[in-house]
Amino acid sequence: MFLRLIAALALLMALASCASLSEQECLAGNWEEIGQRDGRAGRTADYIVNHYKACDESGVTPDRAAWERGRQAGLRAYCTPDNAYEVGRSGRRLSPVCPAASLRALDRAHDRGWRYYRLTEEIRDLMREADDVRAHLVDSDDRTARATLASRLNFIQLRHTMLEARRAAVARP
Repeated sequence: MFLRLIAALALLMALASCASLSEQECLAGNWEEIGQRDGRAGRTADYIVNHYKACDESGVTPDRAAWERGRQAGLRAYCTPDNAYEVGRSGRRLSPVCPAASLRALDRAHDRGWRYYRLTEEIRDLMREADDVRAHLVDSDDRTARATLASRLNFIQLRHTMLEARRAAVARP
């Protein structure tokens, strides 16, 4: 019985954490501010449906016009080359909410950030491989195996240096 209660509470907490807004946010009803936050996050216009669902139990209906005004203001912050770069650098895709006239510059900035992200992931994988090779090097008593491992480690270090240089080329100035 106690385990069922814990499971039920965990499920309720999980469901509550999925809501786009808390009950307090619904009741406060600062829809323009909520819209700004959603715009800065690159949310599409249909995202307000999530707020309708989140606020339904509170008996609150979102002010769609105020929310959209705020979202449009937030999109001005989202749809910048600096933000597009950061979105790419974090490994995320740019949301399709920006004006067509700015897409070329945003795509370039996002691609640059995306390359930085991919190079960082490659460097991280390479460092894990280097750690594995070092561990085998320490554990090996075979002279030939140690020479092979040392050679592999040298190659990894060279590759690491090359990747770091490539990543520096796409880092922010």
